[in-house]
Amino acid sequence: MLSFKPFKGIHIKEEYIEKFPIYTPEKYTEEQIKAKLKDKNPSYIDIIRPTFFKGESPLKNRFKKVRKRFEEYINENLLEHDPASIYIYEQKKRNGEIFKGIIGLVSVEDFKENRVKIPEKTIEQKQKIFTEFLDITYLQTNPVLLTYDSNSKLDVMMELEMKSKPLFHIEDELDISHKIWKVDNRLKLAQFKETIENLPALYLADGHYRMAAAIEHSDKIKEKAKSKDFLFDMNHQVMSLLISSHSLKIYEYNRLIKSLGSLSKDKLFTKLEKYFTINEKGDQPYFPSHKHHISMYFDKKFYGLYIKHEYRGTPDDLGNIDTYLFNKFILGPVFNISDENEEKKLVSYLKGTNDIKGIINMKQVVDYGDYQIAFGFYSIPFSDLKIISDLNLKIPAKSTYIEPELLSGLIMLDMK
Repeated sequence: MLSFKPFKGIHIKEEYIEKFPIYTPEKYTEEQIKAKLKDKNPSYIDIIRPTFFKGESPLKNRFKKVRKRFEEYINENLLEHDPASIYIYEQKKRNGEIFKGIIGLVSVEDFKENRVKIPEKTIEQKQKIFTEFLDITYLQTNPVLLTYDSNSKLDVMMELEMKSKPLFHIEDELDISHKIWKVDNRLKLAQFKETIENLPALYLADGHYRMAAAIEHSDKIKEKAKSKDFLFDMNHQVMSLLISSHSLKIYEYNRLIKSLGSLSKDKLFTKLEKYFTINEKGDQPYFPSHKHHISMYFDKKFYGLYIKHEYRGTPDDLGNIDTYLFNKFILGPVFNISDENEEKKLVSYLKGTNDIKGIINMKQVVDYGDYQIAFGFYSIPFSDLKIISDLNLKIPAKSTYIEPELLSGLIMLDMK
């Protein structure tokens, strides 16, 4: 059975909330980061300020300064400490899309015992860095994103809470609205806990490296611990946002390859024709409208690559994932890229848009000259991710980009 718990959330005081949380720093340009660091208002980026001064000291020392700055915020009475609570979260985008879910704690053991199913591989370098962050700061500041099959009871329970005044409501720099409601009534907490713990399974949608880092951090704490009572130890919990699968937005990640190496154009097409039917599309951008259709942009032209029927579903289930088929029939046999280190050097990933815009973006990057060839994909439906997860299989890293994208520092967990 799943474990779901409330926690004593920490957040900035209401008068500072508008400018406090941020998206992951990778989302911003260097100039935007500098501008945010110059702002004198209390902010999450101010707490993690030491991480941006890479030449100053080893990462370990910079993370120690992050912990120190967080404690200074506490001592300066800038942060609020809630009683044991769960939180209802709503995000509304400018285009009218609405995401809503529940923030609480899921046990590390649920991930380890496959009660939370993980469809996608983790990027190890990110995991290593974030494990060190947790080991030193003891802070979880951005929930991992979990999803579940639609549950009408949870929908009704959330809607009832959302009729009251939110704990806070902000609009970020992208004009995206974020609302948080706090639930600390014992009876309501018990109802949410029972309903969630009786879900058949949860699925990890986003936050793979943060999840893996939380598990590694937990294991280290257990090795050092004298007591074996971990029930109330926050180091063995993962702050999570649970959202119905019907509310998720799944985007594709397109692939760009820097060079063909010694591969000629004729040889490229000869190798591809073994596995794909190729249809030249000319200079008009081509977006693949179905699974097993791939858009290729090369030498100023678009091509439709259609995986031949005898190679579809090979092997069962993983063979229905186009990024897996790309690795199996293009990356390896055509470009001779057979391991992750080679892939990191030669392949880059560009977030798609589920429409022609993502393909146009892909074309522009190749035309700029840093890449020689690119491949665009149709996004993977949740039903396929669920099948893969239930079989305890893993699709290639950077196969999906899933929204909602969450803010760091909105609600925080101190594991100390």
